[in-house]
Amino acid sequence: MSPPLTLAAMLLILAGFLLVFIAVLMEFLRSLRQKDTEVEKRGGAVVMIGPIPIVLASDPKTARMLLVLAIILTLILIFLMVFLRLRSLE
Repeated sequence: MSPPLTLAAMLLILAGFLLVFIAVLMEFLRSLRQKDTEVEKRGGAVVMIGPIPIVLASDPKTARMLLVLAIILTLILIFLMVFLRLRSLE
């Protein structure tokens, strides 16, 4: 892998960890402010096994949103695979 791609991959991984940390911190601070009120919690996850997305969600609205995200991630993955394959043939 070329150095610019390696750097881009490491920056994307770092950005992902940073986004997760910020989201957890924001949720923690929000829960401290709203002690007595009952808040509806929704959650979900997208597990990518190769190009196959698996969507897990607590309600249909979250599932639809995550399904769109999974489709976008799958298309990006396919594009990158084709692009890198064509680039390696040159």
